[in-house]
Amino acid sequence: MPIQYLNPRNDPYEKYGLNPGAVANGFVFAGGMALDLNTLKRLPEAVTIADETRLALKEIEDVIAAAGCTLRDIVKVTCYLSDDSYRREFWEAYTEVMGPGPYPARCTFVVGIAGDCRVEIDAIAVVPEKARK
Repeated sequence: MPIQYLNPRNDPYEKYGLNPGAVANGFVFAGGMALDLNTLKRLPEAVTIADETRLALKEIEDVIAAAGCTLRDIVKVTCYLSDDSYRREFWEAYTEVMGPGPYPARCTFVVGIAGDCRVEIDAIAVVPEKARK
């Protein structure tokens, strides 16, 4: 099965040598962040950590939807925060969007993030049988 690259919003990811998603062997790999790719600044609507978390998850939702998946098809999430003090607000927004459980396996790390973003998320989803081509 060939690899299929996904960019449902037609965002200018290519100029940075990346793509927001890919499908391979029944898995979808997707990333999301609240970043304006033209300015490399956080999106203006990402005022709070909760806003930023919701926007990152919405981008992931859009990417995996292009492969026939929903947030319920996500099995693994890796989350990156630029400061540990954001963890509680992040968790609350994350569980609001992803809930109710069961939740995917998740790791959360504190790291440097592109631009002035404070939250970045990547996810792995399993393409449902009915959506496989």
